[in-house]
Amino acid sequence: MLGLALLSLAVSSCKKFEGSQTVPAYIHIESIQVDSLTDYFVYGANTQKITDAWVYVDDNLIGAYELPATFPVLKHGSHKVAIYSGIKVDGRSSARDMYPFYKPCVYQSVNLVEDSIVNLSPVATYYPIGDGTNVAWMEDFETTNTLLPDESSDTMLVRCTGADAWHSANSFWSGKVELPPDSLDFMIATVDEFDFYKSFNSGVYCLLEMDYNCNDTFFVGVQYYLDYQLVTMPLVKVTPTDKTHEKPQRWNKMYVNIGPQMNNNSRASYFKIYFTSDLTTLYDPPYAPINEPRYYYFDNLKLLYRSL
Repeated sequence: MLGLALLSLAVSSCKKFEGSQTVPAYIHIESIQVDSLTDYFVYGANTQKITDAWVYVDDNLIGAYELPATFPVLKHGSHKVAIYSGIKVDGRSSARDMYPFYKPCVYQSVNLVEDSIVNLSPVATYYPIGDGTNVAWMEDFETTNTLLPDESSDTMLVRCTGADAWHSANSFWSGKVELPPDSLDFMIATVDEFDFYKSFNSGVYCLLEMDYNCNDTFFVGVQYYLDYQLVTMPLVKVTPTDKTHEKPQRWNKMYVNIGPQMNNNSRASYFKIYFTSDLTTLYDPPYAPINEPRYYYFDNLKLLYRSL
């Protein structure tokens, strides 16, 4: 899983058939959902962008498959099947891994029949708090705003509701940054300063879940103090969401890998998460017309961690 470095893995694989069986059985997985009964007040929103299924049969890895997928298994009869949720790390198709905070969906007995398809509909759940999942920070903007502007920022994030906000059973407010055409950039960062990584000698998995909707590029990064210097490190460049969709479908989700920075700079006093659109850098081409406001919506932000 995610650790000190990202693994770039192919999302489809197969193994040479072994033994006397020559005709495979097949498993079909259309998608992996996150449990609709996820406790919103503990884990936040159950939004997800699970793109892959990592499949084990009898505790042996069969392959990692981009969903939806139908794949062969050279087994017959009753077998244990475990399905782990896979994501694009930092939104990159070339960096895929199992999401370390979702438990696998385990089927103790799946009847496999040669030349037949078994349909499975796995549902992911978070590992319990303190036993595989820890929540360092959540911001859904329903009652608060814990992202404040840097002194160099031309504007600030405000809470908003209405048609452009994220809407669900528990969500009616989002965070919004809007830059008029004559403004250069914004930079907002968490009020909280995170130092939980100091408690784990072996290092941490740490990822930021983020729902967003924007018409221009922005960056996600970390700030930390090391050797009496403030380091501002951009991690991910986020591109605009699809404006051709209706507003609710313009939202996208990303999982940003923070852990390597914490593990490689464990002497830092603390870490903060920041978001910025630094338009003093020339982008070619610009994503938003120069005479239109640039907008950036955020919601369902959560920083999760566990030991390596």
